[in-house]
Amino acid sequence: MQAVTDEQLIQWVADGDSSCLATLFERHHRAVYRFILQITRQQAQSEDLVQDVFLRILRRARSFRGDGSFKAWMFNIARNITLDYLRKSRRQASETIDDAIAAEHLADPRSAEQAAAGSEAMQRVSQALAQLPAKAQEVIWLGRFEFDNYEELGQALACNAGTARVRMHRAMALLNATYTSIYGVSIDV
Repeated sequence: MQAVTDEQLIQWVADGDSSCLATLFERHHRAVYRFILQITRQQAQSEDLVQDVFLRILRRARSFRGDGSFKAWMFNIARNITLDYLRKSRRQASETIDDAIAAEHLADPRSAEQAAAGSEAMQRVSQALAQLPAKAQEVIWLGRFEFDNYEELGQALACNAGTARVRMHRAMALLNATYTSIYGVSIDV
């Protein structure tokens, strides 16, 4: 038996069956939360923004045309809501993710020694990433953790695949430069 696709679920939501939104929420709310948290660095606000994302999906379900993936459309909404929040608050996130959140999202099944080294490296990359402008952070987060190709990344960023590729390249170069200026060594990006 084949699972119902996200695209079919959003179509049913558009047709008036709002109960299908619960399935979409269960499938995607953690990824949306991690994305928003990466940008805002505020746990409580990120949780509120996730709710805003799914409320907007419910209200705008009829605007999903199906010419791209639901996931890309959803992350475009999440991106817009997060950027609106940042504009309204007139500040860039600069706090670091606290250890409990990092442990929850960066679990490592390797040995304790390997995990400690990996955790330290992730913390360094996370600190360098936090120094970047929000737009560079979102491109890196979506491109590295959410989407497998530039076509979907472009849909999420409301641009074409070529532009998404250029934005990713520039954001990664900026991350590398920031990391190098902080730690004195380059990262392999």
